Amino acid sequence: MRRKVLWIGLCVGIALLVGWCAQGAEAAERSVSGMAKEIGEIRQLFAQKEQALKEKNWLMYRATLDGENKTYLHEQKRWFQDAVRVIEPGSFRLQLLKVKAVGRGTAVVQVKQSYRMGKKAVSFSYPLSLKKRGDGWKDADLAFSVLKNERISVYYSDPVLEREATLAINTLQQAYEGLHGRMGWTTKGIEVKLYHRPEVFRQFVKPSLPEWAGGWHEANQAIKFIGGWGEDRLLAAGLVHELTHQMVSELSNDNAAYWLQEGAAMYYEAHLLPRLMVGHETKRLKRRMSLAELERAKLEKLPSDQAEQYYLSAYLAYKSLAERWGDRALGAVLRELGKYPYLDLDSSEKQPTLNQRTRNAWMRAFGRGIERMVGMSA
Repeated sequence: MRRKVLWIGLCVGIALLVGWCAQGAEAAERSVSGMAKEIGEIRQLFAQKEQALKEKNWLMYRATLDGENKTYLHEQKRWFQDAVRVIEPGSFRLQLLKVKAVGRGTAVVQVKQSYRMGKKAVSFSYPLSLKKRGDGWKDADLAFSVLKNERISVYYSDPVLEREATLAINTLQQAYEGLHGRMGWTTKGIEVKLYHRPEVFRQFVKPSLPEWAGGWHEANQAIKFIGGWGEDRLLAAGLVHELTHQMVSELSNDNAAYWLQEGAAMYYEAHLLPRLMVGHETKRLKRRMSLAELERAKLEKLPSDQAEQYYLSAYLAYKSLAERWGDRALGAVLRELGKYPYLDLDSSEKQPTLNQRTRNAWMRAFGRGIERMVGMSA
């Protein structure tokens, strides 16, 4: 009797096991089918990006981006505007190398990007974060890790940058308090993105960015910086530089002349936090540029040696103004500039307009032309 019961139990167990295996195989088949569908949609997303660049169609490209990430939308708009000017038509390619992780409505994929700029061929890979929205997968920026406090968010592209991300939060907190005290500046938030490779940094700023550039900030964008410097003091000074750009942009509604932006950034980089002990080698300045020369210069097109001359000249110009008039007076000029409407253009395109607006704001704030101020000639 016992053997019969055991035999019946064994048969039932085998039947159940066969059923479970069948169900498991069916689920696995559905999973593979689902993954194939998702991969196909992701490849279609990349194909749309390629076509949008080929056609120079911003609206088509914008449709590939996560619309809920306003900062990234603005950053990619500037990237696209630059890319259609400098990338050889039809050479832009995005290749899906690997699906690294898929969750509920999210994915991280490894992408290879390649294109040509003149005779230069560019090729590199990076991890991209994707979000599943109602109308399909969307590009949601580089796959970052993040450290945050109440005011500051630091995103970093590789675990090796975690220590630098911590340094960034601490430095920017002190720098913000310093700028708030000296200029009366308040901000809703500070967003920083640290990149472990220069080519990836450039991809998320703009392709034409000169190789000597290691940091970036533009209105409505995050502060961006190449990590892995190996010297904390240089990273900290660079972050203060970029935070100053954010301050100037917010106070002036992004209407400050380019030289004023860079002069302020160089000045506070050197003088805001005494512990940094950053000194600019003004002895390397061969000839101090005049105000008119600073206004005409196209900084991003200059080779590194000429760019250094520009930066040092802008620094000395702002330093002479700050020492004579003080931070609050310069802040008043920036707030006067803030009364002008925002121009949603690349800085190089609105440079002549910003030069004139800066001159006008200075005249309204001080009743005299800026060219007559200490240390600056026409």
